[in-house]
Amino acid sequence: MGPRWSALALALALAGTLALGGAAPTPPPPDGRVLDQLLAPRGAPNLPGTSYREFTTTLPDPRGGPIRGDVVEVDLTSPAVRVDLLTPPTVAAVATVPELAGRAGAVAAVNGGFFDEGGSGAPLGAEIVAGAPRSSGVPAGRRPAPPVPPGEDADSVVGIDRTGRAHLARVQFRGRLVAGRRTVPLAGLDGYAVPVDGVGVFDPAWGEASREAATCGSDTDPRAGCSADTLEVRVAGGRVTAVGPPGEGRLPAGTLALVGRERGAASLRALPVGTRVAVDYRFDAVGAPPLHVAVGALPLARAGRPLPGLQATERAPRTAVGLSADGRRLWLVTVDGRQDASVGTTLAELGRLLTDLGAPVAAALDGGGSTTMVRRGRDEDLTVVNSPSADPLRAVTDALAVLPR
Repeated sequence: MGPRWSALALALALAGTLALGGAAPTPPPPDGRVLDQLLAPRGAPNLPGTSYREFTTTLPDPRGGPIRGDVVEVDLTSPAVRVDLLTPPTVAAVATVPELAGRAGAVAAVNGGFFDEGGSGAPLGAEIVAGAPRSSGVPAGRRPAPPVPPGEDADSVVGIDRTGRAHLARVQFRGRLVAGRRTVPLAGLDGYAVPVDGVGVFDPAWGEASREAATCGSDTDPRAGCSADTLEVRVAGGRVTAVGPPGEGRLPAGTLALVGRERGAASLRALPVGTRVAVDYRFDAVGAPPLHVAVGALPLARAGRPLPGLQATERAPRTAVGLSADGRRLWLVTVDGRQDASVGTTLAELGRLLTDLGAPVAAALDGGGSTTMVRRGRDEDLTVVNSPSADPLRAVTDALAVLPR
């Protein structure tokens, strides 16, 4: 890459940042840059608090090729916008990004976290919506997603705290059932896979999907058979109301289903109908204040540097989120791939791309055929601005969106 493009990219990145009223990020080192050209804004004018641009580059190695992508930069201190997680009506359901964003009146949105594609549609990682736990995700061994870099946590999330600041943190589920002197630990909320020997809790938000299917597979092999030792205990009004095999269909309002397998099922057998019980669970944010919004993500960069150990062999469409060091600025980024005009990036290249754009902290969301960005400008309808590789658009589990306040 020539010095002319380096200077242009840095100047345009600086201009985009100053246009949002913030301090300029520290320029990344010139060696090994991925970003080539950050194009001037196009289309309808940006709505307050946001800035939309395209970028292009050409990867130089023999397997490389052209890349194009889109970026929406968000000023989280702006009174005009806020960031939220958009979801279908139930956890075990999917919808396209335009559907989710259109219903919410979003200014911009990208597809969210990895999910059980071809199965329940439920998320792999944690979800927090409007300050309430929605799903704790599933054990790391049941997640068909890229491995996390060394030293990072599989339960990482991109989150927004109650003051509006963004964080790359992690979320821990903590739950228990108490019946007299007996305490039964709970393994997760509305997850499509109950861990071996565990007990998962399901509420009406789970939806119509089978809860028996959550007892199939093992913690290390999703293709393993279903457990032969399972039990479901339903709780309403502080008492056990039913005991039997794991069911399906939406639970009545105010009813929880506790689904156990192996030793988890054995612990539930001591709770006959009529037993008084208390069920308590919560999500704890680690490395951040309590989160109002959270979506599972794969860490890519910290302190302005891509993390070591990221996948560096497969180029694909990608979706990512960048965060400023103070959490006051957010970048929503998509990279087109699997097409002549754009070959996509590896995760290692994606991490470097985000730091080139000025984001010192970054994380990947779901990619491939899921990668979709929508945006609306002033006096403009919501449109898909990237070139998704899936046709028709893939339905996804959630979308990270910029909404008008």
